[in-house]
Amino acid sequence: MVGALRLTPYRIVLLMAFMPALSRLLSGRAGKTTIVDTLVLLHLIWTFSAIGYHHGFDFALESGGIRIVELGGAYLVARAYIIDQKTFMGAVALLLTIICILAPVTLFESISGIHLIRKFTAAIFGHSFTGIGDRLGLTRAFGPFDHPIHYGVVAASLLGIAVFRPFPQLGLPKIPRFPKYAVITGAVSSVSSGALASLMTQFLLLLWEKKSRLTPSRWKKLTGLILFLYIVVDMISNRGAMKVFLSYLTFSPGTAYNRIIIFDYGIQDVWRNPIWGIGFNVWTRPTWMHSTSMDNFWLVQAVSFGLPGFFTIALPVLIALSKNWHNMSERARKLRTGWTISMIGMILSACTVHFWNSLFVYFAFFLGLGGWFLQQKLKAH
Repeated sequence: MVGALRLTPYRIVLLMAFMPALSRLLSGRAGKTTIVDTLVLLHLIWTFSAIGYHHGFDFALESGGIRIVELGGAYLVARAYIIDQKTFMGAVALLLTIICILAPVTLFESISGIHLIRKFTAAIFGHSFTGIGDRLGLTRAFGPFDHPIHYGVVAASLLGIAVFRPFPQLGLPKIPRFPKYAVITGAVSSVSSGALASLMTQFLLLLWEKKSRLTPSRWKKLTGLILFLYIVVDMISNRGAMKVFLSYLTFSPGTAYNRIIIFDYGIQDVWRNPIWGIGFNVWTRPTWMHSTSMDNFWLVQAVSFGLPGFFTIALPVLIALSKNWHNMSERARKLRTGWTISMIGMILSACTVHFWNSLFVYFAFFLGLGGWFLQQKLKAH
């Protein structure tokens, strides 16, 4: 702690890397600045302003400043230094290596109920630690994260990438399959609905990718089909399509009901405060709901920072997913497909999970990871 500021290792790294990465991006050494870069920077400026509007400049300098460091710093590091196929594959190899190391540890946690990493660090630093209730007869594994669902979302987010970017052969034919198994093991050991929903979505997208290779405009057709199904469900259901989908992204009816209530009351706060949001003030909720947590990353952006805050973070993700598939080598196109499927899984997880601390940083890094796909010219390696 430095005063009221908590300096975790990743915050220290991002503080040191922020200005060099920003300079590298603005100077053109990381390629042309894209609309995604611009929107992310606008999001940082807007959220800082919204925090200042509600809580004053001093508070904005502290909380808004650290948000700039976490979101902006992580995005800029990935965007400025992962600039071609070689650096992208290196970053992906590192992420998959981390999950391959964590998967057997967290599988042991889930089966035995002993949280090895958390207990080890608690013993060193003197922190107390209590787990979260079991599900389906399994202990929810934390790994090194703040919450099991954070670990599950990170692990699950790498399935698409793991399929299209396996490890080198190393003379052993089954080695390339191991990252996929590690990703699935890690996500399942968290026993989290957001992680499992992400896995299932990516499985379906991978199946579509495999079976529709001869279909022209296959991704546009799939997008149209999903929109059509959403409209049909919205028309025939008395709850609305969003509530229907939220109810199926949870383990229990109680959790589903709770998230529907959060969505209902959260949207009302958005319509009452569409420009500046409510900042970090407590959102409106039923008197019987004691928890102030809001398990929906996208909704939190709109409630806290208004519609401008929501659109300046949602649009960069959508643009990064959809823009410029034409100037790529076949290998780069496969990598792009893997990253896209992984990002879609993370988008879905964000509908049932709020991203904070290291997961928030990871999300920003993952968005920046795909930045090199948006450059006009990509070299084939």
